[in-house]
Amino acid sequence: MQKEFEDGSSRLPKPSDRRRFSIGTMAFSRAVSLEQAMVANLALEDRLEEDTEGEPVESCLKRMLSTRTAVSTSSSFAQRQQAAVGANEQFREIGTGSIGKVFEHPGTTFAYKLPVTDQKDKLWNNYVVHKRIEASFQSLPFFDGQVEIPRCFWYATPDTQTFWDLNLDFFPKTREFPRKPRHALCMERIFPLPRPVRHALIEKYCPPQAREKMKSDVANKDCLVRPYLGRVKFGQGGLFFSLRNFKLHADQVQELGVVAADLYTGMAHALAVLHWDTKIDANDI
Repeated sequence: MQKEFEDGSSRLPKPSDRRRFSIGTMAFSRAVSLEQAMVANLALEDRLEEDTEGEPVESCLKRMLSTRTAVSTSSSFAQRQQAAVGANEQFREIGTGSIGKVFEHPGTTFAYKLPVTDQKDKLWNNYVVHKRIEASFQSLPFFDGQVEIPRCFWYATPDTQTFWDLNLDFFPKTREFPRKPRHALCMERIFPLPRPVRHALIEKYCPPQAREKMKSDVANKDCLVRPYLGRVKFGQGGLFFSLRNFKLHADQVQELGVVAADLYTGMAHALAVLHWDTKIDANDI
């Protein structure tokens, strides 16, 4: 049983509490559904590859970046996740921000954010705000389907033995980020865009001399696109290229022929909820 706070958030109970949160059961149930989804996605990916073969890059991106198009996750991602269901796979870093590093839990829908410093307050604030946002969208059913909010599951401390006894050894061990129990935020992972989209983005926006290297870069498999509809891109950019949180600017959206209204309408609805119901400024969300 979780303890409820005045702001509507909740924290994992201490390990000594016999009613503690059952991480193992939750992971198992979500792993089963994930396995079923991955089997379907493998078939969808084969069809997607066939559909995009020989298609111009711009046409491919216009179609697959549209909010009206449903695409599967990449086959390599699906195969890796399906194989990991029920197995003990090492957790892989899939992103780093100003607050923390994010790791995938293969075979589940979980992602863990761990603070990059010993200052845990910002990570805890992430959790509290995320729970408030989740509650806002759940209380406004007429927004269902317009905006998808990743689930926020739980928050662990270095003393949460239920989690760390099971999972500590699966985290990477490096000099820069030693393996040890830390504060951890567990949330639903946003799955990456499929391989045809990744390769099309590389063909369109990556410097020619780096394209093949970028296609084989493991980090670029964690591809997410962030639309920047209030900003245009100046210049050609430098040699650095990454598909992690790839910025797609307003002029690029227009050039590809993607219907911008579909993007900014959803954004506007989300910002309205965050401002008027959650009562946060939503800066950099």
